[in-house]
Amino acid sequence: MSCIVYQTDKRTGIKYAYESFSYWDKDKQQPRSKRKYMGRVDPETNEIIHTDKKVKKANVSSAKDQKELSRLYDEILSKDQEISVLQKRISKLEKRCSVLSEAIRKIGSIAEDNYSV
Repeated sequence: MSCIVYQTDKRTGIKYAYESFSYWDKDKQQPRSKRKYMGRVDPETNEIIHTDKKVKKANVSSAKDQKELSRLYDEILSKDQEISVLQKRISKLEKRCSVLSEAIRKIGSIAEDNYSV
């Protein structure tokens, strides 16, 4: 049998919800229970907000982290520009291939006309 158990953290006042499962422990010959974390309880609506076990703290980054993020962002921008250049180059090469294949097709048809005469 399972039920929902609510527990309030005394330090923060945040209310958490757990699903409690009862089972019989054969070794100790007595009932036991296990709890599975479900999430926080919204104080206004009393609805369960499903979250990870570890709630992520506010994003307080050090200067070193900000510098690393900035570097990664710049790297992404440069890679995007490089991709754009390569896409344009591919487009030009595809057009060139289609022109060449058309020329080869015409040469082939001319050669067939000359040999069939």
